Amino acid sequence: MTPQLTPKQHLNKSVYERLKSQIIDFTLKPGQKLQDRQLALKLGVSRTPVREALNRLVQEGFTRQTPGQGYFVKEVTIKDIEDLYEVRKALEILAAQMAVRNINNNQIKRLSEILERHKELVQNGSLRSSLLEEAQFHKTIALSSGNQYLYVIISNIFDKIATYRGIGTLTLQRKKIAYQQHEEIFISLKEKDTRKLKKIIRRHITEARRDAIERVKKEIGHLYLGYHDYMISIL
Repeated sequence: MTPQLTPKQHLNKSVYERLKSQIIDFTLKPGQKLQDRQLALKLGVSRTPVREALNRLVQEGFTRQTPGQGYFVKEVTIKDIEDLYEVRKALEILAAQMAVRNINNNQIKRLSEILERHKELVQNGSLRSSLLEEAQFHKTIALSSGNQYLYVIISNIFDKIATYRGIGTLTLQRKKIAYQQHEEIFISLKEKDTRKLKKIIRRHITEARRDAIERVKKEIGHLYLGYHDYMISIL
């Protein structure tokens, strides 16, 4: 049974989720300074829950804190993308292997429904909306693994990836390929073909990483090509 949140905990959670959502949908943009007083006024709360939310977002990699300057939305770096997709690939392959053993009929039906919506959105050219179905597809496979911790970690990874997906122009060709690969993943999972499933997921995520890096390079003029360069920039 999930424990009831106290009013303070509920408020802190609400402020955190609202700020995180605004970072993901680019209402708060990379590099933007986050002033707790202004955010508190906009959200209609005191500065305390805002500061707690900002500190939590620092820990999760959505914001950064610079001594003497305050909080900022964390900039996108090539190193961040490479690291995140490397972890994503390893964890999603693990989740898929476990899902082969543990997935049930309701979850298979859920994946089929997600695929159908994904197909319609791509056909209609609703590329931004199709990203939500892509994320739900992968999260559902993670949930089907039967490991709640793996599901939470993969879900958090997709929240972070969402901040990269807001950058640049999505192409219809890339979204068609992504849908086709999701179809292949679904079929392999239903057939319990672990070897083929791992191969498709590896290719799918490798191509997604390459696409993310290419879009970021085109859209952002000042990229930090490694963690070392990034650290120098904020000292």
